[in-house]
Amino acid sequence: GAQHAFTIAGTAGADAVQIATRIRDSVWKRNLLEMPLGSKLEADGPWGEFTLPATPGDIVMLAGGIGITPFRAIAQDATARSLPYDLSLIHSNRTPEETPFLAELRRWTTANHRFTYLPTMTRMQESHAPWVGERRRIDAAFLDDVLDDHRNEARYMVAGPGAFVTAVVAALGAVGVSPDRIASEEFPGY
Repeated sequence: GAQHAFTIAGTAGADAVQIATRIRDSVWKRNLLEMPLGSKLEADGPWGEFTLPATPGDIVMLAGGIGITPFRAIAQDATARSLPYDLSLIHSNRTPEETPFLAELRRWTTANHRFTYLPTMTRMQESHAPWVGERRRIDAAFLDDVLDDHRNEARYMVAGPGAFVTAVVAALGAVGVSPDRIASEEFPGY
């Protein structure tokens, strides 16, 4: 259709917001890609409330692919305002080449002692880039390995394609995370 939902990926100054999308083979995405620079778009929203909880604490964010966008905005804002949240971001992608904001998020880990970033690449056999790091899917075994013993004290935010969100929420339950500690946002049809 003529409408498409986006998540704010960050700010580009006081009077601008940043969005990001994957260009896929769809009429809508082709039109967006071929649109002349300077074209006017109509924006509406926000439509949801996928934001940090009011009470500071440990937040574990789990992103699948372009589901990184709300977490990038959250980490950018928390860093800029020195918010009292300890943020851990686990980000699943196929390859480093397809990973949005990879270098930037890695840099933020060294710039903000309250932010950690753990990317995992699930299809390195399709990559030409070198990769030293996680290669597993985010499932119960993965979460059991990477979450600490205080996993039920943290709050969890999950975003990405519907199948990713469903699988990760189930994996969190399998490792003992209470459903009331999990917020999720599915990115349909991107």
